[in-house]
Amino acid sequence: MDLSGRGVFLTGGAQGIGRCVTAALLEKGAKVLFCDINAEVGKATEEELQKQHGADNVAFVQCDVTDADQLKAAFESAVSKFGAVEICANNAGILDERIWEKMLTVNTTAQIRGSQLAFEHMRRDKGGRGGVIINTASAAGLSRFYWFPVYVASKHAVVGYTTSCAADPDMPALGVRWCCLCPKVINTPMMDVKEGSVKNFQEVRDVVNLISLE
Repeated sequence: MDLSGRGVFLTGGAQGIGRCVTAALLEKGAKVLFCDINAEVGKATEEELQKQHGADNVAFVQCDVTDADQLKAAFESAVSKFGAVEICANNAGILDERIWEKMLTVNTTAQIRGSQLAFEHMRRDKGGRGGVIINTASAAGLSRFYWFPVYVASKHAVVGYTTSCAADPDMPALGVRWCCLCPKVINTPMMDVKEGSVKNFQEVRDVVNLISLE
């Protein structure tokens, strides 16, 4: 897929994996509107990326993805800015078993809601241009880890949802492709877990620290 001039909407893009994906897409010539709940980091990231790629090619919108109205408004901002969204990357995620209900809302509900917004916008039978929906799951969505069972459940759900949509035989005619990313442990701000947020906190920290040394 030639990314030149393609409009992209990406959640959780201020730091970590989301920021790296945003930068990579811009390097390939795409135009990206990314959102994040952290306004301070988001604005700093926007400023840095605009210096590198131009103000017309990248923009930041603060958004709490658990708020359906905010998520829809952010998506529509990308459509308005670029004319169409042809790549939607639902990437926002958190890891904290103490707030497991919120974690399910961020990691699963918001990804499904974002996917459905993108699908309705992209589908060719309703005037869309087609496109690609990319959901960030995790290697945790392919296996089991007793350290954070609800996080694992949230990522299994994303894998199941995305692969099921991709298997729909109507998708080729609608022009929408689906992709699920399942990265292994990466030392990002999300993995800076706090004591009590996961089981066997020190064991998890040791794994993250070991990854950092590789």
